[in-house]
Amino acid sequence: MKTIYKSLMTIAFAGLCLASCDKELKEETAMEVGVVTDSNVSFDGQTVTVKKGSPVTFSFDGNPDFISFFSGEIGHEYKHRNRIEMQPEDVERCEINFSVVYDYGSPKTIEGSTHILISDQFRGISGNNVEKDKEAVTNCNWTELVSQKDLPKATKVSKDYSCPLTSYLGKEISIAFRLNPLDNSSTMPVVHIKNLQLNLEFNNGKSTTINAKNFEFSALNVTYNLDDLSKNNSHLTKLKEALGNKKLTLEEMKSAEYEGPIAYATVDGNIPYFWRISQPNDFLTSGGGAGYTQGDSWLISHPILLNGSCNPDAGVAIKNISQSLEIYSHTYEETGTYTATFVANNANYVHQGGQVIRELTINVVE
Repeated sequence: MKTIYKSLMTIAFAGLCLASCDKELKEETAMEVGVVTDSNVSFDGQTVTVKKGSPVTFSFDGNPDFISFFSGEIGHEYKHRNRIEMQPEDVERCEINFSVVYDYGSPKTIEGSTHILISDQFRGISGNNVEKDKEAVTNCNWTELVSQKDLPKATKVSKDYSCPLTSYLGKEISIAFRLNPLDNSSTMPVVHIKNLQLNLEFNNGKSTTINAKNFEFSALNVTYNLDDLSKNNSHLTKLKEALGNKKLTLEEMKSAEYEGPIAYATVDGNIPYFWRISQPNDFLTSGGGAGYTQGDSWLISHPILLNGSCNPDAGVAIKNISQSLEIYSHTYEETGTYTATFVANNANYVHQGGQVIRELTINVVE
């Protein structure tokens, strides 16, 4: 009888403990946030005023399972926790940077040969329909990013360009480089496009850089002459390599079978009519020798949406279910006004207690 009594007592006690634990696990989320004041920190119930570089110590009433803290500083703003794209109004600076330099050629053959273009109407090169792509490129409404008078006029003269693109924010743009010499009375130029970058700076201090290799450039060789190319065996060999067959004859390359592959070809070398893009910091193409057919060689980027992708702002996990937390300190190193946000949850295998959000304005002064 004594043993039975003890067993019943044990079961009853265990039941009370389980009931107590179950009650704790099922509690609704509750949290209030206070501030510990001192000579450098004051608090009026909503706004904290603190000297730059002095820690702010927050106190907590309630014991939620989890607390996350968003300081309100750049990259840690609660309002941007789900943002994955910057909007046009978030952009402070948007520009494309590159340099242009010519090898060979003369002032006469250089003049008017090169075009650096932009469009928000072009929808990209298909890569499988030459005539359709030629029509789309030539009929597109392109705008000159660099005027002809501002391009180099002689060889070995490198010029740097920073072209603002703010008016294109929120639009899909394509960048195009075109070599189409107007004069072939002497050697035509080799043009280099170097150090191409698109730079965006945002009003939260973040920035994004798109390098040349990320533009996804495609070539479209509108006008070329394989007979001219065959005058230099190494030039013809480079094109054969690009086509994947070094044994091709000139007659085979002129056939309808190779019209498409040649129209979209890029090469690993410096030869007339075709772009070299294997070196992302130095795109180049060549006009060819005196008397060569005046080619029309395009290099066009895939459309790029100018708004800037970004990572969501992140908070810091300052408490989990296995911890207790009475105070937490954070130091602001720059003057300004911030919104500090605390997000509390009770979430466990038994119960979802809901989310509680508390915000304080932080005024950081000298």
